[in-house]
Amino acid sequence: MTQTLTHRIIIAAIGSFILCGGIIQTASAETVVRSGEVVSIAKEQVIEGDFYSMASKVNISGSVEEDAVVAAGQVTVNGSVGNNAFLVGGRIDVHGTVGDDLRIVAGETTIAEPIMGDVMVVGGVVQILSTASIAGDIILLAGNVVIEGSVGGDVVGTVGQLTIDAPVAGDVDVTVEQISLGSQADVQGSVRYVSESLIIQDPSSNVAGETMRNDPVILGSQPTLYAAVIPVLVLLFSVLVWYLLSRKSLDVVIGRALVKSPRPFLLGSISIILMPLITMLLFVSMIGSLLGFAVLAGFLFMVMLSIIGISAVMGRLLMTLFNQPHQHSSLLSLLVGVTAMGLLMLLPPIGQLTAFFLILLTLGAMIDILLRPTLPPKR
Repeated sequence: MTQTLTHRIIIAAIGSFILCGGIIQTASAETVVRSGEVVSIAKEQVIEGDFYSMASKVNISGSVEEDAVVAAGQVTVNGSVGNNAFLVGGRIDVHGTVGDDLRIVAGETTIAEPIMGDVMVVGGVVQILSTASIAGDIILLAGNVVIEGSVGGDVVGTVGQLTIDAPVAGDVDVTVEQISLGSQADVQGSVRYVSESLIIQDPSSNVAGETMRNDPVILGSQPTLYAAVIPVLVLLFSVLVWYLLSRKSLDVVIGRALVKSPRPFLLGSISIILMPLITMLLFVSMIGSLLGFAVLAGFLFMVMLSIIGISAVMGRLLMTLFNQPHQHSSLLSLLVGVTAMGLLMLLPPIGQLTAFFLILLTLGAMIDILLRPTLPPKR
């Protein structure tokens, strides 16, 4: 499921970016934007326009006539959304109707009422109860999915465990570890699935079309020279650009990373934990959302520089170990560092752990330079 996990992370990241971009847009007269610890829309309340919210808990018991875009630890929809709904959270319960498409990124998802458009879910556990009905397609990227409500379109995606126990008007086309058809399953189209396991089908279930299984294709099982060389060339090109544009700044970062102190590594480790939390708090505060974007962009830029700089740090370290210490970077040290990183990547998990350590070390060095532009004199 490594591929599935990668897809989850990518799609979740894209969804979060879209959500944050939507939140800071200039609100129209009919748009409602709310944030805080707990945000609630009362049963008798009607929002005539769009609704945007970020909080720890969001409860929508009233009516949103247009779109709803919500990010929270727990989201509960007991009311109705007239148009599209985009929900991001740890746990999401949809017990109200959605007038068009429903898009969810969550750890646990429950859908219990009619959805008039398509449903796309990225997450861990997904339950579509028998009281629900999906007018369009269901697009899945999840771990464990149970579909008990009727589906008016197709069921597609990548799932760990998929159970269908409801009528499906279209096709089922999925990549799964295991697929099961319950007694209430009635697929009017075909069932096509990619899996190492055979389908588990109740005798009472029905598939009008064909049922076809394909074996999964394991990518990367035979590494090619192209796949091994390209990342090394990308890293070499990136560090050479830094070297040519600002050799002095590269030397400063390398020197600070290799000081005889745990400070750079500790700063890098702490920043990886704290910076996402600080950014989230700024976004939630609303008045700090623009600053949150600036902090996030700056931190991501430093992380990218850290990834580029690890080969330079490795090269200087190896040159020192081979009794050829230099105060300044050279093309030879950069080439040695890039080559060493390329070879280490062929030795999992040692290579990955070494790269992660060097990224934290380099990131911490840059943060240390911002905090202390010059080192205190040695006593």
